[in-house]
Amino acid sequence: MTKLNKPKNMATLSRLGHYLFLFLISLILIGSLTSFWKSIDYYVYKTFYLDSPESVVLKKKMNLIDLPYYAEGSNVFDKGNYRKRLSNLLDSIGVQYASNNRPKAVVLDCFFRNDKEELETVKQALKRLKDSGVKVYAVYDMRDYDKKYFEKHDAKQAQEFYENYFEGFRIHTEFIEKMGVLSYTSELKFPNENGGFQYIEALPLRVARDILDEDSPPTELRDYILPIGTESNINSQTITFNHKVNQTGGGEFSEPINMADRILIIGSLKEDQLVGINKTGTHLVAWALLDQLNHNQLAKQPLESTAVIIGLILFFGIFTTLIFALLFKYVTSIQTKPLIIAILAFIISCGLLILLGLAILSTGNILPVGLTVVSIGIAVILAWRFAYKFLVTGIAEGAQKYDVFISYSHGNSAWVKKNVFEPLDAFRKPNGDKLSIFFDVKSIGIGEAFTSKYMWGIVDSKLFVPVMSEEYYGKNHCKNEMDLAYKRSVEKLLHIMPIAYTFDCVPEIYTHINIADITVNPNFMDAIKKELSKTV
Repeated sequence: MTKLNKPKNMATLSRLGHYLFLFLISLILIGSLTSFWKSIDYYVYKTFYLDSPESVVLKKKMNLIDLPYYAEGSNVFDKGNYRKRLSNLLDSIGVQYASNNRPKAVVLDCFFRNDKEELETVKQALKRLKDSGVKVYAVYDMRDYDKKYFEKHDAKQAQEFYENYFEGFRIHTEFIEKMGVLSYTSELKFPNENGGFQYIEALPLRVARDILDEDSPPTELRDYILPIGTESNINSQTITFNHKVNQTGGGEFSEPINMADRILIIGSLKEDQLVGINKTGTHLVAWALLDQLNHNQLAKQPLESTAVIIGLILFFGIFTTLIFALLFKYVTSIQTKPLIIAILAFIISCGLLILLGLAILSTGNILPVGLTVVSIGIAVILAWRFAYKFLVTGIAEGAQKYDVFISYSHGNSAWVKKNVFEPLDAFRKPNGDKLSIFFDVKSIGIGEAFTSKYMWGIVDSKLFVPVMSEEYYGKNHCKNEMDLAYKRSVEKLLHIMPIAYTFDCVPEIYTHINIADITVNPNFMDAIKKELSKTV
């Protein structure tokens, strides 16, 4: 027995190694499809974790100042005129600051290209604000950051402004929408022409760090979920800075403004609607900044720890395989139905993942599940495939739901039905029940997988009765059935009682088995019924 088991054990270990390799390769390949598994995260987030908009309230932390593209009474956009009106607005803020109605910071939700003539007036206004101690931030144009080298892109921007007048230098407001969830990255990597990257920090992070006097930026790149508030709430904190047509100076606020200790965010609301999101970019900046000032308490943030994610992937991959193995070993009634076992293992693993997610949620964080669900799916598929191969080896215990399995060549079907199946069908167990017989014409339905069906039938049987004719072992299916049944008999997992038309029909490798030769023993069914009386 030792010699027989050793090759099987070696083959099993080899197969396990093969499946482990497939698991890792599959995980790496699917893991590279970021949009696929992240879509799972976004769907789960939107469905279960997205906060109510009513919780995102600006209160007295900031004001939005709307500077329309067009002067009042005009529908023609003039960039030079718009820059002059922006200068008027900055000077108006400076006047307010001088009267001790001081804001904490001014955020310009617009970027500046290298148009020297148009920007000269803005430059002077910025200089006056800077000299008076007001911190001003502005968005850096990142629309082509993944297409051009930083140096070529930056040459078209107002470099002097970003380096000398704006806090934080170059900062971005690139918001990403995925399945109804908005997010932004802590830093964007802009490729340098001579190698390496220029890192552009997110504006909400930089402004919040300065306001909260936090010196160090995040140590790792990460994404932040963006909370979305209601339009009505943010409109109550919005003031318009108006100019009339041909008005070159002054300008006036639509209502008195209290700037004391507030952050002023300046943008053009009507013209800054983001396509596909139906939100104003300036509003998103305000909500993101508010969330950072509240240490990300407005929108629950996913855990971003690489170690945690890898740990989850490995744990649930192993856990799913273990659950599959336990169900396969101990729930023998479904042992030959690995697809059902796979579904149950998937459900159990996902259930544990949900419980873990709820526990993490109690800490104010969200468990990212995309890659973990993928690892569970891969583990289930590979475990199902491994179980199928394991069943084919014939060493699974089986459910023993069939009392007898009749194996025969279809060329002898009429004789087998009359002389083997019908007598067994008429046989009664000691308790009066009929036998459960696997007989292909009655046990395999149209369209079912024929090979797997009869192999699983053998695994689930107590007694195997092959009817050996001259053509029997020459048929592939009959040969497969006999070989599988013999393996199981060696493992003492079922009994074999062959019937042969003549002893000459018996394959040489099976001549050592006790065989009923119908030419010698016409009462061959009596011996089979006697054996059934013992086993059933």
